[in-house]
Amino acid sequence: MSIEENSYPDKETYQTNRRWMAWTALITMLIATAAVLIWPLRFEPAQSILMMMYGALSALVGAYFGFSQAKKK
Repeated sequence: MSIEENSYPDKETYQTNRRWMAWTALITMLIATAAVLIWPLRFEPAQSILMMMYGALSALVGAYFGFSQAKKK
């Protein structure tokens, strides 16, 4: 067994929590996109914050799905 397999006593709960985290990030991005499309003038001053939010959330989701696929190989 590797060190990683021993560090999580309840691996199923760990994976479920990571999956919830990724789906929550995706849903947050969809809600933010819809809000910007519905009220574009209200979000114009916060454009840089939105770009940072998209960057961080997409990196989080990409890392989750990327690392989960890398482990399967």
